[in-house]
Amino acid sequence: MKVVLITSLEKEFDKKLARIFAREGYKTYAIGNEKINGVALLPSELKEAAATIQNESGLIDIYIDVSDKRSSQDNFDVRSGINEQVMRELYNANVIKPMSMLETFFPLLETGQGKRICYITSAQASINETKDTNGYAYKMAKAALHNFLQITRNALAPKNYTIRVYDPMDNEISAQSSAEAAFNYFTRGRGVERGDEKRDDENNLVFRDAYGKQHAW
Repeated sequence: MKVVLITSLEKEFDKKLARIFAREGYKTYAIGNEKINGVALLPSELKEAAATIQNESGLIDIYIDVSDKRSSQDNFDVRSGINEQVMRELYNANVIKPMSMLETFFPLLETGQGKRICYITSAQASINETKDTNGYAYKMAKAALHNFLQITRNALAPKNYTIRVYDPMDNEISAQSSAEAAFNYFTRGRGVERGDEKRDDENNLVFRDAYGKQHAW
């Protein structure tokens, strides 16, 4: 039985995703308080959560960080100036905390066979695609996360780790549909083109949305 960790059950998407993994027979852990059939809840203190998994399963195959913090105060644009407090708040939530969590749970990933690391982002944070003129705190935080993931990918790819980055398209499609698409993306390989190992798509760090569309960073 493969073991999956979902780092939060705050959003409806998170809860739907946990239910799907449990439904599909995965040993599913999640940090949170909401009881879900088949999902083992972990304490919010990260070291305690890691110790619980270590004692029960000893490993993680698929690690899913669903951190995706936004703020209603993130409404400033270039002309109105930067709200430093909001910038720091969203940077800590979307970059610093995910980095800390991965460091805490990484020894369990090293023990597992899956070596799949997954993160949540948004096409709104794509430098090439964004059309909004506000929400800079969120977008800059996700841009920093993307940079962290590129560094992580470069370091871990030689050890057979693979990374999935996903846009759940909040408020555009249902949480259930998005979670089903995420499950497929998080659990499957991306394939080798024409049987040529040199054209393995896993070598490309990309992010895709719930419709399967690939987005630029």
